[in-house]
Amino acid sequence: METQVLIIGGGITGVGLARDLALRGVESVLVERRDINAGASGANHGLLHSGARYVRSDPAAAVECREESALLKRLAPHCIEDTGGLFVAVEGDDETYAAEFPAFCERSGIACHPISLGEARELEPVLSDRLMAAYQVEDASVDPFHLSLDNISEALELGSRVMLHTRVVGFNRENGRIRRTRLVNDETGEEMVIEAEQVVNAAGAWAKGVAALAGVEVDLFSSPTSA
Repeated sequence: METQVLIIGGGITGVGLARDLALRGVESVLVERRDINAGASGANHGLLHSGARYVRSDPAAAVECREESALLKRLAPHCIEDTGGLFVAVEGDDETYAAEFPAFCERSGIACHPISLGEARELEPVLSDRLMAAYQVEDASVDPFHLSLDNISEALELGSRVMLHTRVVGFNRENGRIRRTRLVNDETGEEMVIEAEQVVNAAGAWAKGVAALAGVEVDLFSSPTSA
């Protein structure tokens, strides 16, 4: 099989790329070892950040979050619920940071509105009795499955191809370039080869292992998070 672009990984990055390429008239094949959104893209909390959580620690990331949130709300409103969000401070927290929080938000262009403690408790009745400040921000909730399936559906309508339950088992390289990608379908045991002009590693947490098959070392470290 031949294609212009081979995309490895069926999370939001892979399916979004497939759609983007298809819209530009570029032929692609997406391979995924399990199913669409079977990895991190389907196991996240669905929070679409306003960017407020990064306004002091990483202002650049805060701006990126704000811009991405606005873009998604415009392009895929049917996948998003405008829940809003609260940033609160309780007794014992850094009172200076709590007071300066709106100014940090303003510097990053992020909407932030102080609300009374009573209003905050109406929104979230289980908030601590030690509450001392509350701010409302434009967080939202995104349905990652709806978003990914919409992306891959349009890509397929425009001529892209998808191969699920198919994993990469090796690459054949010539003159420092990947010429052929060896695959196996884990359901049927069928082996196949794809020749692509470009290969994109969109395997997320498994990107390091995919890269290693091509003799490339990728520094990728996982860090546990708490719910």
